[in-house]
Amino acid sequence: MKTLANVMTTSLQKIEATANIISASRQMRDGQVGSLVVTRHGELMRDREEEIIGVISETDIIRQVVAQERDLRTTTVDAVMTSPMITVEASWPLQDVLDMMKDGGVRHLLVTQNKIVVGLVSLRDILVNLKEE
Repeated sequence: MKTLANVMTTSLQKIEATANIISASRQMRDGQVGSLVVTRHGELMRDREEEIIGVISETDIIRQVVAQERDLRTTTVDAVMTSPMITVEASWPLQDVLDMMKDGGVRHLLVTQNKIVVGLVSLRDILVNLKEE
């Protein structure tokens, strides 16, 4: 049985929380991804360079920016991202993760190992791999 560790994306594409929606959209297009991990930098984080604070997806942009006719130049990523992020351990079976996504109404989850973010998984990743099993 496959677990998240078998299907997650480990090369996370990140964007700063204060970036605007145009920057996020372009980064998703250029990277051919449907979501970005949102980070925050600052002096208060003495033990690390950045902190992961959420995820922004194409769906977030469509529902919370485009559909509400917000300004793409002035709306920042942190204003529309999903946060706090739901996380799940890399060892979880795919069916359990699918059930969690359905119950939570989410399409992207951060994957952790020993409470450290090690990847990202999308609903598409789960469904494609469950079909192959």
